Amino acid sequence: MVDSRRLKICIFIVGAMCIGLLLKQFCYHKAAGFSLARIRSDLTFNPEWEPRYNCNEFPELPKVLNQPFYYLDKGAQAYVFASADGETVIKFFRMYRKTIPSWMKSVCFPQVLQPFKIKKIIDKQKGLHKDFRSYRIALEEMKEETGLLYLHLNKTSHLKQSLRIYDKRGVAHDLNADEMEFLIQKRAKLVYPALDALVNEEGMDAAKEAIAALVCLLRVRCQKGIFDKDPNISTNFGFLGRRPIQIDIGRFSQDIRVKSAFYREEILRITDKLGKWLDRNHPDLSEHLLSEIQKIPEPI
Repeated sequence: MVDSRRLKICIFIVGAMCIGLLLKQFCYHKAAGFSLARIRSDLTFNPEWEPRYNCNEFPELPKVLNQPFYYLDKGAQAYVFASADGETVIKFFRMYRKTIPSWMKSVCFPQVLQPFKIKKIIDKQKGLHKDFRSYRIALEEMKEETGLLYLHLNKTSHLKQSLRIYDKRGVAHDLNADEMEFLIQKRAKLVYPALDALVNEEGMDAAKEAIAALVCLLRVRCQKGIFDKDPNISTNFGFLGRRPIQIDIGRFSQDIRVKSAFYREEILRITDKLGKWLDRNHPDLSEHLLSEIQKIPEPI
């Protein structure tokens, strides 16, 4: 009788644990993996992360932050929330991916595992510095080309601004802007649907103008010695009307010593998938894309 009772208790406990895990997984997927803990950090001030930028250059900041933001998407580096007025997005970095877990810093590892711990810490630090440097490059060298309005990589005390975000489930969260790492960017329409809309609503000439501007943006980036390890046109670029901007700015690197003289080859590489999409959907625009790229002068 006793064994039977113990067995029932064990089955109940295991069942409850399984249900708990399933509920946790369900909530995780409903929230697209988002939680406040995942965008918070215990980082301290680092002068290397301070851009040559003054918040007074963006006087609309209080007005922008004084509206709700709604979950839009998530990328490899950030959770994206769209402003209520549809004009901007705020991106909170996925800090749990960029920083060392507190448990790893506090736990005393056995001697044999110390090299693993040290390597993990160094890799995280290198990755964080690389990402934050990319955001600085975007603001300081490509502000107009990325639609970047504001960058907040260090915790501050002067904003004194609370902001409200709604996660994918519609749950509201209130944040202290001073305590968060984030950026604010103009909200653009992704390249493929934007070109479709331009063709349908404004005509082929408007779409050709947008493509010419996109090629110009890519050329400017090359001229500044700025490169992107993930140049996916369909997801990393967008249009504000006919004006292109690069949406994803987390993979920039810069070396003015190796400014690409071979702009044409680089831009052909970046726009390869765009050209194939245009071949299938708007052949005239595909020819125009190649024509605009061919206008780029050969290296001297």
